[in-house]
Amino acid sequence: MRSGNLKYEIRNSKRLVLNVSIVIISCCLPFITLGQVEQLKAEADAAYIAEEHQKAAELYQQILDQEYVSAEVEYNLGNSYFKTGQVALSILHYERALKLAPSDEDIQFNLKLANLSVKDKVEDIPQLFFIEWWNQILKVFSTDGWAWNAVIAFLLGLIGFLLFRFSSEEGIRRLTFYAGIICVGWGAFSVYAAQKSFDHVVNDSRAVVFASTLNAKSAPDRKGKDLFVIHEGLVVTVTDEVNGWSRIKLSNGNVGWVPEGTIVNI
Repeated sequence: MRSGNLKYEIRNSKRLVLNVSIVIISCCLPFITLGQVEQLKAEADAAYIAEEHQKAAELYQQILDQEYVSAEVEYNLGNSYFKTGQVALSILHYERALKLAPSDEDIQFNLKLANLSVKDKVEDIPQLFFIEWWNQILKVFSTDGWAWNAVIAFLLGLIGFLLFRFSSEEGIRRLTFYAGIICVGWGAFSVYAAQKSFDHVVNDSRAVVFASTLNAKSAPDRKGKDLFVIHEGLVVTVTDEVNGWSRIKLSNGNVGWVPEGTIVNI
């Protein structure tokens, strides 16, 4: 019996050590990954400064392959590809960077610069003024930025109402009451804007054309009629997918079908 108990205790001890090891490794993994990312980024930055742009692109891509989300890394990768003449890849990563930092002027400028190299000059269908106005408001902050706006506004609103509740000064009570209402209102608006911004990022159905020349068809079939021709680097919107074909829509309203492998989702 004692021998059996000893084996049971040893087995339990091994299980305990294993569980503790798993917990320790799980806690340390984020720091290990972050350290690897920082090292890769330093190497990529150094390669870019040394004008080794292809090497820099490979290193920045390694960072993103670790599921590390960063507007800066996407932007730097776009710059690296632009320097190597890979326009479609540069536009793809500029667009991804802009989704994470929609108000960043450097990203906006470089994206416009890269788009000058695209052969197709498609005229956009004008939007209703209030839709364009609303979209511009959403771009003032990223999704995280709107979320932080909401948190800070609600905290300030809470402080305002507490001061209103416990202050005996009539002037302070009046000021904090209205300030609290404004803060709570801004917080509610920021929550709504954060949700809409998040939906825009998650449901973004745009893609970049990677084929040098691409014939859009009237049907999801190679025998379909050629409707129009587009070129590498153009941004399109994917509206449907059928049997290895994507239905795309241009900003001027033109619609056609292209093979899935010819475009890459943003």
